[in-house]
Amino acid sequence: MNARERFLAIARFERKNDPMWYLLDAWYQAFIRWHKEGMPVTDMQTRKEILMHLLGYGNQYEFLIPNSAIKGIGPLNNPPWVPPLEPPYNENIIEENERTIIKISYEGTKIKIHKDNPESMPQYLEYPVRDRKTWNQHKKRLDPFSKGRFPDGWDIMTEKTVTNWPLKKELKGKSFQERDFTLFQMCASLFGMPRDYMGIENISIALYDDPLLVQDMMEHQMYFSMEVLKQIFKAGISFDVAFIWEDMAYKTGSLISPKIVKEWMVPRYKKIINLLKENGIEVIQVDCDGNVEELLPLWMEAGANCIFPLEVAAGMDPVKLRKKYGKNLILTGGIDKRELAKDKAAIDRLVAIVKSLIKDGGYFVQGDHHLPEDISYENIVYFLNEVYKLGEYDEFRRTIGI
Repeated sequence: MNARERFLAIARFERKNDPMWYLLDAWYQAFIRWHKEGMPVTDMQTRKEILMHLLGYGNQYEFLIPNSAIKGIGPLNNPPWVPPLEPPYNENIIEENERTIIKISYEGTKIKIHKDNPESMPQYLEYPVRDRKTWNQHKKRLDPFSKGRFPDGWDIMTEKTVTNWPLKKELKGKSFQERDFTLFQMCASLFGMPRDYMGIENISIALYDDPLLVQDMMEHQMYFSMEVLKQIFKAGISFDVAFIWEDMAYKTGSLISPKIVKEWMVPRYKKIINLLKENGIEVIQVDCDGNVEELLPLWMEAGANCIFPLEVAAGMDPVKLRKKYGKNLILTGGIDKRELAKDKAAIDRLVAIVKSLIKDGGYFVQGDHHLPEDISYENIVYFLNEVYKLGEYDEFRRTIGI
């Protein structure tokens, strides 16, 4: 069984007691720490050698280049997170002194960066969309038929298009349709991207002051997503996971009214998801930080069947969700990153949670967000090795040495 077959069998609740990793995302500083503490990796410019060492081909996943949601353009799949603008805005420094830089970023936002910590989240000063006029200008960069959106060779497996694991020799130059790994497509964002275009405060006000503007943004996001998907399917490429990115919740609940989600977003989700299902896509995943308890039933009503990352600090509990939704919901994440930084007893408790979740399938191991730099290399290796021991299938057992 290869990684793709393994993933689909678990997602269908057909394969039990198999702890497959979904992603192993960590902040750049965590990867650097692990390297300093002995991770035997020489290439720290990409994640290929890192993921091969920690996870191996049995957990391999990749993303298609054309996307209509979000992508990380920082080192090792880290921020900045940017929308798929084509063309992007020209980065332009407006002001600079000894401590800070103020510039227009790739996504058109005016930001302030602190030189003593340039990789931290910047201060947002102004957003590209402020009213209908600026939206009409901005959405020209969200044309699904833009010349650069589907670069030459996007559908062929090469060292450039396969970005997370080393490319196997037997797959080089072949269509992605001939892959043996799990393939993701960043396919939709109805609120997450408009929020980034305007800023959370501005779009929250616009929901009431100019609801037609917000609905127009959502309508264009739907159109954009569907037209990108149609081009992928027309090229003869399918994928395994449709990735919907929203980030529309905080610690205690949704950032917007569930009533608005139901009336404005669910019908548009349904159109996108119907297109996906008509083309054989089985796993429809929503990525949303925060507490999504009140949003989950709405996403499921629209046809989504998978949730990520299950942020424990926001009250998300994967064990309770499994009891509540059973086999109607695929779970990914829910491993408290804070506990991974503690002692082995705390990690053992996390391993016990993984054991309870994999017993019926439908669960993929992952932290409840990017893993922070306070997790030591010793701790992440201990957790990985203990999780690997839970598997019933010898071909995917691994032992990582320190």
